[in-house]
Amino acid sequence: MIELKDIDVLFHSDKRVVSAVKDVSIDIQAGEIFGIVGYSGAGKSTLVRTINLLQRPTKGSVQVNGQDMLALSASELRQARKKIGMIFQHFNLMESRTIAENVAFPLKGSSLNKQERAAKVAELLDLVGLRDKSDAYPSQLSGGQKQRVAIARALANDPDILLCDEATSALDPKTTSSILELLRELNQQLNITIVIITHEMNVVKDLCDRVAVMEDGRLLEQGTIVEIFTQPQEALTKEFINTATHLDQELALVIGHESTNRLREQGQLVRLSYVGDTTTQPFITKLVQDYHVQVNILFGHVEILKDIPVGNLFVGITGADQDIKASLFYLEEHGVGIQTLSELIEAQALKEDKI
Repeated sequence: MIELKDIDVLFHSDKRVVSAVKDVSIDIQAGEIFGIVGYSGAGKSTLVRTINLLQRPTKGSVQVNGQDMLALSASELRQARKKIGMIFQHFNLMESRTIAENVAFPLKGSSLNKQERAAKVAELLDLVGLRDKSDAYPSQLSGGQKQRVAIARALANDPDILLCDEATSALDPKTTSSILELLRELNQQLNITIVIITHEMNVVKDLCDRVAVMEDGRLLEQGTIVEIFTQPQEALTKEFINTATHLDQELALVIGHESTNRLREQGQLVRLSYVGDTTTQPFITKLVQDYHVQVNILFGHVEILKDIPVGNLFVGITGADQDIKASLFYLEEHGVGIQTLSELIEAQALKEDKI
């Protein structure tokens, strides 16, 4: 569906050359929801704008729906872009036009007559739950409603692809959840491929099939949402995940508690990560019974990612050094991920340096 290969994007200003995207390759399958995560300036928006050639790459190839986008003529590119909808953080609605007129705008010049356009607009507003707002103006709508209008407008030409550039960043958490649910429904109903750019791992956790992590114009890693959340390879990815799972907040609370300091002196504080069937195994009981250690559960949670349970526990393990080492080795042998307190603190420090 979408294949970006060896993409470079350079910007020239005065005597300076800025490398916004550096040798990035991404392959996005038809019908999937693909997330691109990174801080501001990571190059994710620039990369995604190469898909519809709003930004032409300095180097590399762009294939969309089997077409070489860089080889298209101006008229062919205009037609190809009609099949690539786009929504933005700040909605970009025309304040002087009604909601119906905003949605109808991309249909100007289409083969539809006036009645057919009106029917199409009504259908789209019904799809996003705003049919009763047809005659309203953008200033009369909430932020979530405005984004729904922007989504309806982006769907006017029946696109195969929807690009979402920080589409929920200006919304509160409840509204964000409703927009993500709408995007999920549209993906399932229309089989539309969605590419979502965000700096919030919670967004991709709740929505995406696969995710890529970018930093300083480079692709750090990519994989399925379960792979990235359970086997992150890069420090930045681990940092995003800790934020999405609220591990950083919980860790800060636990570390500052007096009882936790006693556990640190007597043994090891570790984060245990479980995936799939391991979430239901009685590992803690096994450690206590067979390895002669004591285990204090400081906090934990289980969530479902793409129908796969994923769990995290932060525990204090006390006992003889050799027993603690043996118990941790047993957990690793059985597929339980382990991060020590020092590794978690290092990841937290990295996040604070970036803010």
